[in-house]
Amino acid sequence: MRLFALLFITVCVICPARIHAQNKRIEGAARPLDTLVTGSNLWETTKEQFEQQFKDKGLQWLSKDKDQARFFGGGLSLFNGEIKVLEAVAEFNDGKLSRVKFSLYNRGDSTADPGNSAEFESMVKVFKDTISAHVGTQAVDRGKDASSAVKAMVLAWNKAPITYLLEYSYQKELKNPGKAFRPEFIRLRVAPVPKQASLGASIASGNNPVARNSLISNLAKAANGDVFIKNVPMVDQGPKGYCVVATAERVFKYLGLDVDQHEMAAVANSTSSHGTNPEAMVEALKKLTGRLKVHIRELQPWNYTDFNKLISDYNRAAKKNKKREVNIAGMRNIDLGAIYSSFDPESLKESRTAPGKGAFTKFQREVAGAIDRGVPLMWSVELGLFKEGNLPQSHGGHMRLIIGYNLKSGEILYSDSWGAAHALKRMPMDNACAMTTGLYYLEPLQ
Repeated sequence: MRLFALLFITVCVICPARIHAQNKRIEGAARPLDTLVTGSNLWETTKEQFEQQFKDKGLQWLSKDKDQARFFGGGLSLFNGEIKVLEAVAEFNDGKLSRVKFSLYNRGDSTADPGNSAEFESMVKVFKDTISAHVGTQAVDRGKDASSAVKAMVLAWNKAPITYLLEYSYQKELKNPGKAFRPEFIRLRVAPVPKQASLGASIASGNNPVARNSLISNLAKAANGDVFIKNVPMVDQGPKGYCVVATAERVFKYLGLDVDQHEMAAVANSTSSHGTNPEAMVEALKKLTGRLKVHIRELQPWNYTDFNKLISDYNRAAKKNKKREVNIAGMRNIDLGAIYSSFDPESLKESRTAPGKGAFTKFQREVAGAIDRGVPLMWSVELGLFKEGNLPQSHGGHMRLIIGYNLKSGEILYSDSWGAAHALKRMPMDNACAMTTGLYYLEPLQ
């Protein structure tokens, strides 16, 4: 067995008190979203009209350009309150509403899970019958959608000017002993009726893969020295430990693939409370290479040999600075969070970034190399080492995106998956290097 297979990493665990506080804030009056699934002029809705219509229903814009809007929390519903909604995301194209996705059930946000496949299928049937009754036509069973990260089952309705797709997924057999069933998600997509006679999941999902050489067109340079990637979509992971899969969703969307965090949670075995092991995510992404036509590159994967060297380098700096050293010799299980929390931040930074240290030079080179090609970096870090702004998560493992750098100021530009307020932030590059636990990127195969 590889030594680093014994690693226990918990990524993106948000404080339960923060979850409770957020849930209390979002409880309130009924918030029907029926007008997002009906109407002959739905796809003529402008951003201004949308904002006016929903300003009192908890509307959250996910970017300053207002190309995505999100509704989350209690009181959301469809079809005269018959279907409860956990989350809704509306997308705009050329200033007009182009698609809406409703999460009706998912493992991360739902408070009660169906206990077996029969209960899950019963939930789906209720949604199916309700939609059929309101749309006025019966669903077409399209079977499995092989274009998504998981092969979700798809039911479709075509009632001009709207296409409705009800997609659902569950796992019948799990590797864990005693686990014969696990529900994943049920979601409803609405989009304009495609010009083709047949209904296509790719139409409603908006899948439009980009070419690798087109990514550089998203690169921007500012007079202050900022080099950064424009047009990286925002995703709000909500009050759950989904930073890894939410980050993956953002990159997929940037690459023109509408693969969401709940699909990735299914393939990477994420949980709401314990997040995602980055190694599990990497392995899951490798398995999706052929289906999604992208590959993952591990620039700085976690391994025991490199971690042992990091500890040795740190201990030399800590000894010099008269700080407590760290000893992992003989440890059967490595708790990465506990070890990082015991580090003296300045000694760690010195051990990683002092003149002549290859780790810092490599970090700078890899960041600049990817950004200059228009490729955002999936960045695993350990929070709590250095002071940051007000974050939903104050310490522990986390994943975010590096979207730029500035050599003049010695900074990286980065983004967290917590909504528009976290879309563009910056920090000293030496701090960024010191807190790094992994660095990866996704890129189209062609």
